Amino acid sequence: MIKEEIFLKKRILLTSQNEDNIKALYDYYKKHIKESRADIKVEYSNFYKYKNNKLMYYFLRVSQMLKNYSVVISDYTTSIFSKAQNGVFMSHGYGTKKSPGNSELSNKKEMDLYKGIRTKIKNIVTLSKRDSTYFLRSTELDEEPLPNYMPLGLPRNDMLFDKEYTSECRNKFNIKYGTKGKKILLFCPTWRGYKIDKEFPITEKDWIRFDKFMEEKDWKMIYRPHPLERLVDDKTFGNMRNILIMDFKNEESTQSILAITDMLLTDYSSIYVDYLALNRPICFLPYDLVQYDKERGLAIDFRKDVDTPGPKLNDMDDLIDYVKNVSLGDDKFREIRKAAQRNFYQYLDGDSCKRVWEFILKLVDKK
Repeated sequence: MIKEEIFLKKRILLTSQNEDNIKALYDYYKKHIKESRADIKVEYSNFYKYKNNKLMYYFLRVSQMLKNYSVVISDYTTSIFSKAQNGVFMSHGYGTKKSPGNSELSNKKEMDLYKGIRTKIKNIVTLSKRDSTYFLRSTELDEEPLPNYMPLGLPRNDMLFDKEYTSECRNKFNIKYGTKGKKILLFCPTWRGYKIDKEFPITEKDWIRFDKFMEEKDWKMIYRPHPLERLVDDKTFGNMRNILIMDFKNEESTQSILAITDMLLTDYSSIYVDYLALNRPICFLPYDLVQYDKERGLAIDFRKDVDTPGPKLNDMDDLIDYVKNVSLGDDKFREIRKAAQRNFYQYLDGDSCKRVWEFILKLVDKK
């Protein structure tokens, strides 16, 4: 009898290579759906945890390939989609970059991955309708079927709308990193994947000056490098009291860092689109904009404030001036950020998990 009940259950796989959207969906399932839907079995796997354990990695892969699923939800291209009646894909980030990028168009391996998404996956969860205009769109992919774009929102962002969560994160950071009474600036650059032609415009002497400035103004800076490269060498900040290096080994959840951040400094990273949910100050350091647009390609117009709702900085003096202005309550981009929210978000709320699960369950129950 027990075996028969297990056999009759509809199986759903949530599989991920990073700890954000898929984990948020799984947490929502456990809290809001699990008890009321005994007819479904949900499996969750995060392969990021097994990147250094190939044996465990392949064991999980093989065990999944031996099963059939009603729905597979993933944030990466996976052969498991072939084992599903329906596939749902959601990217790590949306809003800023061409996908495929300019440099990827001539890379057969990369293009095969994009073609794999187009051929294997029927449904893609996005932030807004505009994502369908550039994501998985290029003449090289036109022969493949067009997916069903679902602007339901990214599950990981729901927590940024939860005031209790953001307050709890701040309390934890205050205890762990001694940030009580301090404002937090997050410096989070994107991955480039090419040799940068221009020299980075902020020198070590500039950072020393900024460290002293933050001490005087009661600020701390978090440097969160991209997991694939370091735009600034960690050693630069070795002797600085007010600059914390916080990579994925220190803090796995980027959303928890965004929750405690008072100002974001970035370049072309889609992290600022997530951060827009909080409507807090953003500034940009696009020092290699021409090269980045040529190599990777942007899906935004960097000159338009509605696409990049914050000042474009050239050097450390610009950054210090902006921090001073914001500290004095001079936030000229507040209304522009609201317009940017409407530009990037179909839904500006904390219900993305709910919408995505409603869609998943419709697929499961579809006969």
